[in-house]
Amino acid sequence: MRCLIIFLCVILLAGCSQEKTDKLLLELDQKKLEENINYDKIVFYKFAKIAVRSSAVEDTTIAEYQKFSKQTQSVLKTMKSVNPNSKESISVIDALLMYKEYCAVKSFVKVTDEDLFPPLSNGFVALYTGLKSKESLIPKISKAHFQNVEHAVLSMAVLTTRDLGQPFALYECSKTQPELLDDCEVKTLLEFVRGFLFFSNNLYYLSEDGISRNIKWLNKNEHIPLPYTKAFFGWGNLSDEQTHTAFHGMNHLFRGLDRLRMERKIDEERSLEDFEDFLKDMDKLGLLNELVWAVQSYLYLKREDPEKAIPALTKLKSSPLFSESEREILGQTIGYVKDRKSDVALKGVYDKAFMGKVATKYMFSILSKVDWEKVMRAQGVPHTKEIFGGINKFKELSNSVSSYTQTSTIDKGKTEITKKGGELLEKAKGFWK
Repeated sequence: MRCLIIFLCVILLAGCSQEKTDKLLLELDQKKLEENINYDKIVFYKFAKIAVRSSAVEDTTIAEYQKFSKQTQSVLKTMKSVNPNSKESISVIDALLMYKEYCAVKSFVKVTDEDLFPPLSNGFVALYTGLKSKESLIPKISKAHFQNVEHAVLSMAVLTTRDLGQPFALYECSKTQPELLDDCEVKTLLEFVRGFLFFSNNLYYLSEDGISRNIKWLNKNEHIPLPYTKAFFGWGNLSDEQTHTAFHGMNHLFRGLDRLRMERKIDEERSLEDFEDFLKDMDKLGLLNELVWAVQSYLYLKREDPEKAIPALTKLKSSPLFSESEREILGQTIGYVKDRKSDVALKGVYDKAFMGKVATKYMFSILSKVDWEKVMRAQGVPHTKEIFGGINKFKELSNSVSSYTQTSTIDKGKTEITKKGGELLEKAKGFWK
């Protein structure tokens, strides 16, 4: 009996310690993604977007529209009245009425795919002109393609805003579906955008999955022009061939960073191969920047060749991308390396997270320079000005909703309702029950 118990314990332990497969780790990341975008501020943002998109619904008898339309009136009224360039805040009354409508359909919003509705661009057109259409505004572009571009551009546009930022960008990013698009440059750029955002939110397996598809596509299509990629990165001075090389290198860099942050030994070994490929591409172009210096110094430290790491670390230390405190840390790292303590530099100051910080700072410096409104105009998206005005309105609504449940806000609302009389009291009846 004792032998049987020991045998069963060994079997159970073996099952528990079974190595996690790439597929399993990818599925775990997908669950983490769903959890990360399922909280109140994001759900309200989704609610506001569906409200606008539902404005373009032609068949108002469909079940999704019927369940939702009655609870969108305050949102749509506010969206039309708010001046995105004004510093004037949404009134407390409008805020509370909007929040009440949101609460009534919150459960529905959580489980509803916003892409069931017409594209956001169509929603804004319908909101301001009354013209309704469920299809893409550009006849030659399918709805799936069109809204993929919308989600991708919105993910980048909100990423660089102070009020929305990464959580909202992550939501938009989760809605892009590059696999529905034909193999082309736009699809590849979408995969990279998704990969960067997933990496920034510690979803390394999701990021690696898309970027690996990118690298395969780039390896098979070496001579395809990449005009959007060139504009995205500001590589106007590079030829088509050089742009391909540079983008190929950037994909290897971020896949390497993904793998560096993964938990298995094999992933770290793969990351070093990606970093080597990145440096080869940059060397072909003769490019030197913070990304190159960070990777060079890391590889030299891993190879226990600290003297070669010092010049790259010194260049990093003088980069305007870093704050004074970060420069001090780099100075400490150089001190460790000079004392031939590569292991301390790698495990301590110069850790795996540092590489990601350098890459993220570099990418944000690029993204902040991109005129996203111009990008959408270049894609042929009509009413681009209204859409970007809408983003500012979404920001205003989102900022307001975050404070709706605070006691001070509710008390202020009660006072304002009392002052303005019975009509408002009737509108807000039941809100505080």
